[in-house]
Amino acid sequence: MGRYVITIILACSLASVVFAESEQEGYMKADRPGKGSGPTQVYFYIFVIDIDDIDGPGQSFSANIFLRLHWKDERLAREDDSMRTVPLAEVWNPRLFIVNQQGLLRMSLPEIVEVQPDGTVTYFQRYNGTLSQPLKLSEFPFDQHRFAITFVTAGYSPKDVQFMPDRVREGMEITGGDICETPSVPDWAVTDYQVESRPFEAIKGVKTSGIVAEFTARRYAIYYVWQVIVPLFLIVMMSWGGFWIDPTNAGAQIGVATSSIITVIAYRFMLGGLIPRLPYMTRLDYFTLGSTILVFLTLVEVVITTKLTQGKIESLGRRIDRWCRVVFPATFILWSIWSLIL
Repeated sequence: MGRYVITIILACSLASVVFAESEQEGYMKADRPGKGSGPTQVYFYIFVIDIDDIDGPGQSFSANIFLRLHWKDERLAREDDSMRTVPLAEVWNPRLFIVNQQGLLRMSLPEIVEVQPDGTVTYFQRYNGTLSQPLKLSEFPFDQHRFAITFVTAGYSPKDVQFMPDRVREGMEITGGDICETPSVPDWAVTDYQVESRPFEAIKGVKTSGIVAEFTARRYAIYYVWQVIVPLFLIVMMSWGGFWIDPTNAGAQIGVATSSIITVIAYRFMLGGLIPRLPYMTRLDYFTLGSTILVFLTLVEVVITTKLTQGKIESLGRRIDRWCRVVFPATFILWSIWSLIL
């Protein structure tokens, strides 16, 4: 009988110890460090490893991002000098996620933290995927945009968690983060990068702690200049050849005009894969539309002068041709300046 009593007492003692440890562990997960003495300071470093793609019409970009966080949790301090690895879910953490992610982001590193003997917790993660970014492409192809990677805590206000920029190592000028010098995206150049602690306000008046890493990218317009604008210039100039052909030679005049309009129509079909499909006009759209209209007006002018020549008003037809030799180039130059430069 005494042996059973002792067994029951030992079992109850063990259960109470386990319950106390689990209660303490639950407390350490639920409550943030330093609660009641100000916000918990979490230091961050965000390095954009690469920009894989920028999709203007899709309003998104693909990025490869490295994140490092560390904070102090004295409840995890131990007397030994060894560092230990703990699953992220078993300790308090700021529950950080990327708010503008599009679909699922791949995380390359395991969800663990490194805990130092003094209670310093360090978390590493690498994200790879697509993020949404509203873009206004009216300046295409001479456009540049600001792209944001927005990290937000789940349920912590700026009064609870305060993010602080960190350095890779002591003595370095880089603070808070950096970006690769030569991203993989071929037709963009990154000109600026900035990372800062910034509250996120999804609902007006309700703010949560967050970090924003922003970079500015400028499109390489030279590709579109050589592949789109210059060839279209030549096609439009080719259509003006009819103005220098004798209006009595109607076949040659109409042949030049019709071949020009067919060429520009075929060229516009080819441009379908280069120009983004948008519900509004871009600079390049205005330029190509104006070029198409001018080529069509050239065909109209040739038909009119041919008709005048056949109607025994040859002098008027020749006068219109001479007038168009100046008016059409001047109009095209002014249209090009307005649509591409101003």
